[in-house]
Amino acid sequence: MTINLDYNPATLADLDVITDLEARSYTSDEAATKENICLRIKNSQKAPHPELLFLVARQASTVVGFLCTTLADTDLVTEESMSQHAPSGKTVCLHSVCVSPEHRHQGIATSLLKHWINMHRTARLYRRIALLSRPTLVSFYCAVGFQKIGLSPIVHGPEPWIDCILDI
Repeated sequence: MTINLDYNPATLADLDVITDLEARSYTSDEAATKENICLRIKNSQKAPHPELLFLVARQASTVVGFLCTTLADTDLVTEESMSQHAPSGKTVCLHSVCVSPEHRHQGIATSLLKHWINMHRTARLYRRIALLSRPTLVSFYCAVGFQKIGLSPIVHGPEPWIDCILDI
C-alpha cells in the first residue's frame, strides 16, 4: 500500500491537534503537557532545520502523526532531557512518535520515522538519536534502524522503558 504523506516542521498552528494526538497516544502521567509541546515547537523553530526536531505528517492536509524531540549533551534520554532542551546538544532525544488512532496500522509511523532518519543522515547536524521504548515496541524501532541498549533507569508511567539508540 502506498502512503501519501506530506512532512513539515511543526508550527504553533498545529499545537492543539498535536496536543490532542499526544493525549490519545499516552497515559495521562506519560503524555507531554500542552505547555511542554509548545516549548518543544518553539525550540525546534530556533534550530537551523526545525523539521529535524519536530516533524508533522499530513495526509490530504490533515495532521495524522508527528514526532517531537529535545536536544541533549548526554548519550541517552535522561529525566532532564524530557523537560529541558540543550540547543548545542548533539543527541536528539525522541520523546513522541504519535499517529492518530484512526490512522494507525497503515505504516504511517514507519514512514514518518524512516523519512525523518533519512533527513538526519542527509543533514548530519547531530551525532545520535536516542529514545525510550516500551518493551512491546522495541522490535518496531529496531526495524527502522535503532539498536536496543537495555533497561533504562528512568521511571515515567506504569511500565519499564528500554533505551534505544541510532548513531547518525
